[in-house]
Formats: sequence, structure tokens, C-alpha cells
Amino acid sequence: MEIPLQPEVIRETSQGGRLGKKVHYFSELDSTNLFAVRRAQEGGEEGEIVVAERQTHGKGRMGRSWFSPPGLNLYLSAILRPRLHPLRAPQITLMAAVALAETAQSFLAEPVSIKWPNDILVNGKKLAGILAESSCDPERIHYVILGIGVNLNLPLELLPDALRDSATSLLTLTGKPINRTAFACRLIRSLDQCYGELERQGFGRLAERWESFFALRGKRVRVDMAGETVSGRAAGIDKDGALILQLDDGSRRRILAGDVIPLDA
Repeated sequence: MEIPLQPEVIRETSQGGRLGKKVHYFSELDSTNLFAVRRAQEGGEEGEIVVAERQTHGKGRMGRSWFSPPGLNLYLSAILRPRLHPLRAPQITLMAAVALAETAQSFLAEPVSIKWPNDILVNGKKLAGILAESSCDPERIHYVILGIGVNLNLPLELLPDALRDSATSLLTLTGKPINRTAFACRLIRSLDQCYGELERQGFGRLAERWESFFALRGKRVRVDMAGETVSGRAAGIDKDGALILQLDDGSRRRILAGDVIPLDA
């Protein structure tokens, strides 16, 4: 029998921080991000956390769905109201990737890597993903909903066939079940620290931490974008979080959105 998440423990361990003082817990929800968007539009406070045991319409990046079976993983969304210029909004996804990668690494011996911009990988397989959805005007970010899904106690045999070769879980990697509440608490603390650093000090030091998990640096990749595909060597990210691609002619190109596919074996 899977042990349910403990929202009261999450609240207690989050006291003193900006995130997690209010936790909305559901046994089932359409999507934690959708609920958080509704809360934000109704005036929900910064730092409210939404967690669910199961999502019926879990959301992934670029309109994809997120496989969300009950009682096994972590499906979490946070309401953020960052004091940042809207042009810096993409940095929030990269900030969250640092917090998530560092949290996952604390549970693992195998190295964790980040696939730009929002996937957390181990041994080339997806462990977790991030979906940030924002509401902005030209001068102000009204809110960012930061959604995170992590495969914790998911046996790989439960995965759909289409995902079995590309996904992994902490249970598969460690051979033992993970305390999901403990993982959530550690992740929220890490997010709180990284988020505060982003607002106070900018993206500079966080970018260095992000780069330490970027396994594709110097590797040949293809980037599939809307209506266009380009290839080259991944050179890292710039101060705004854009992927820098070194093209075959020696020029460099900033990539703001797209799917990165490794080409090197």
C-alpha cells in the first residue's frame, strides 16, 4: 500500500520560507497546473503549493500529456509572483531545473543531467520534467505557475510502451521506495533557495550550477522548432537562459524554444 503524501508535514517543514506555507492536497485532480492557474487568477498568494496523488489530465511541455498514475510519483505546482522583468521569465524554468536536479542528485549515486530547457535525465532517460506557465504584460509578471512531475516509485512495467525506453524512476534507479513527502519537502526548500537567489542576485551563479548538470555541452544536437530544424554543437546557455548552438559554419545561434535531440552516440 502506497503511503499518501502528507501535506501537513510539507507545511510544517516550509515555515520560514516563501513556498509551501499553504498546501492544497488532492487525491485526484485534472492537473495541478490547471488548479494553480485558477488559484492565481482568483488572487492566490505567492508560494501556494498544489499536490495531487493522481492527475487525470497531467500537462507536459508543448501540449503533451504527463503520465500520472495514482500514489506513486510527485505532481506539484507552485504559484510564483516574481519581482522580475517579463523578459527574464524563461530563467524561472532553468532555476527550477537547478533545484530539481540538485534534489534528485541527493537521492542518487548516478549522475543527474539537465536536458535544456526542462527535463531531468539519468542515464539518458527522463526522471522528471518542468512546465512553467506565465501571465505577463510588457512591464510586469502577474504570475508564473511552476509545475513539476517526478517519477519516484513508478515501476517501469506500469509505463505505456511508448515511454518505457525513454523514462526512469528513483525506484528503478535505487531499488528501493522513496519517501515522497520527504522528497517534496527537500525540493520545496531547494526551490525556495534558488528562487530567492534568482531575484536577489540574478541568474549568474545559478547559470553556473545549471551548466554543471548540462551533459550535452560540446555534443552534436538537433533542435526541432516550429517549422524549422537546425543542428550544431551545444555550447551552453546565455545569461537569459537561451541555448547557444554553434553551427557548422562557425556562427552561433540563440535558441529560445525547441526540442533538443542528441546526435552523438
